Amino acid sequence: MANELRPHTIISTMYGATVRVLRKLGGGGQGDVYEVEYRGKRKALKWYHVNKISNLNSFVKNLKRNITMGSPTQDFLWPIDMTEFVSGSFGYVMDLCPEGYEEAKELLIGNVRFASYRRRIDACLNIVSAFRILHGKGFSYQDVNAGNFFIDPRTGKVLICDNDNVTTNGEEMGVLGTLSYMAPEIVTRKSFPNKYSDRHSLAVLLFRLLLGPHPLEGARSVNTVLDSQMRRSLYGENALFVMDPHDRSNAPDPIAQEGLVSLWNQMPEHLKKLFTNAFSQEALHDPLCRPLEADWQSSLARFRSEVLTCGCGNEVCCESGMPVPCDACKQLVCAPFVAVFREMVLPVALDTRIYRCQLGNPGISKALDLVAYVTGAIDDPYALGLRNMDSEPWEVHTRWNERHLLRQDEVVQVEEGLRVAMPGTRGPVKVRFERNAQTVRK
Repeated sequence: MANELRPHTIISTMYGATVRVLRKLGGGGQGDVYEVEYRGKRKALKWYHVNKISNLNSFVKNLKRNITMGSPTQDFLWPIDMTEFVSGSFGYVMDLCPEGYEEAKELLIGNVRFASYRRRIDACLNIVSAFRILHGKGFSYQDVNAGNFFIDPRTGKVLICDNDNVTTNGEEMGVLGTLSYMAPEIVTRKSFPNKYSDRHSLAVLLFRLLLGPHPLEGARSVNTVLDSQMRRSLYGENALFVMDPHDRSNAPDPIAQEGLVSLWNQMPEHLKKLFTNAFSQEALHDPLCRPLEADWQSSLARFRSEVLTCGCGNEVCCESGMPVPCDACKQLVCAPFVAVFREMVLPVALDTRIYRCQLGNPGISKALDLVAYVTGAIDDPYALGLRNMDSEPWEVHTRWNERHLLRQDEVVQVEEGLRVAMPGTRGPVKVRFERNAQTVRK
């Protein structure tokens, strides 16, 4: 290609630095990505096909603004510098994606697997948190799709790329998005991308990460070759959730999508309700009816605490601490204790976590701060300790009515009758620990 950069090409940037091209990493419709040397470090350079940019002046102005503003969080591979124009083209510099991260698309099709289902939920939580912060700063992403996310399957950490289209919410950049992730009003050209259409796209991505197939692709599209008009109908004017409780005409195919039905049945009711709301006819056609990022954060954090590991290694969801037969070995899985607080009942087992958003409504950037973590002996499910991960001390009441303060990194043994007052946004949140009535110790 005439626009392709050769190795060792040196280009000046707007901040008075230079980039030296090392090698090409890949390419797409909007441009190519290169590994470059920038200020003595290895970085990535996205080099544009300028004929793919509809309004070049507005695009460049927006990109410069994003560079000046800086990244909303460390979860974004944000533009940090822009090059000068060379032979009619230009590009921007960003951090390289570290080793260990995989494209979300590879995780969706099964070429790469998460270390555990909990890590899958962690990835969803990190994505939601990043977008809650982005939207909270008054910006929209405009093109949420699996191709723009890198995920570490071992940890659930997320890096979001292609942030050059991020702009002030409501500002038109000429970008519509990726068809299967577009909100219906974007597909039908009734609106331009904004934070509300982001929320639809986000719900599609979360559904796919947790359950696999697309939430709008059921009986109407399985085993059918779709032309462009049919696809626009499927995602646009005639969009219908595969699990819509009122219209089963697009229900999952019982053979081709048997796995989806099985996974859906294992989801906790609070998360199924949220997905049902996100893809209801009201939400599909009225952007203001879509769940907020805070709603997803709350439900996913609870779901994270409800997933337990069976003795056989399989993971199951014990909603509200209720025992569940393992779908792998059929043994009953049940946490030895439950934590009761804020009208919630959470199972308490090794690796159970309590996040700040579960104790109230903290600031956006603090919602996923880890407040409490359950540790203990792997070979004895009853030898559990609750570690204070917060900087503020807890007031602890033992079953013997002894009182003391538990400071950061200190651990108290989980036992029947333990009561802990954890700092919340509106005063202490009282957490009561009880032995799970369904548990039978052998």
